[in-house]
Amino acid sequence: MELVYFYSTENEKAMKKVLDDDLFDEIVPTIVECKFMGINKDGFCMYIKVRDELALKAKKMLSESPAKELTGEEGSAVIKAFREQAEAAEAGMGALFG
Repeated sequence: MELVYFYSTENEKAMKKVLDDDLFDEIVPTIVECKFMGINKDGFCMYIKVRDELALKAKKMLSESPAKELTGEEGSAVIKAFREQAEAAEAGMGALFG
C-alpha cells in the first residue's frame, strides 16, 4: 500500500516526535520538502510504501498527528512524483555501477 501525507514546516517539530515511534523505524518513510518534489506547498511530503497491515497502523498513528493524508488527484500526483524520483535515483545508480 502506498500512502502520502503533508505537514507544514510549523509542525515539523511535532512530527519528529511522532516519527520517533518504533513503527516508523520499521516503515522508514521518505520525507522530502514539497518544493523539491515540484509541489507548491510550504512543508513536507511523506511517502510510505509498506504492507497493508503496517500501512493501517501508520494511518491510525498519523490520524492523531498534524500530518494530513493526501488523496484523490493530489495524492496520485505526489505518489507519481515520489515514484519518478525513485526511478531517477535507480537509473543514476545503474549508470554508476552498470
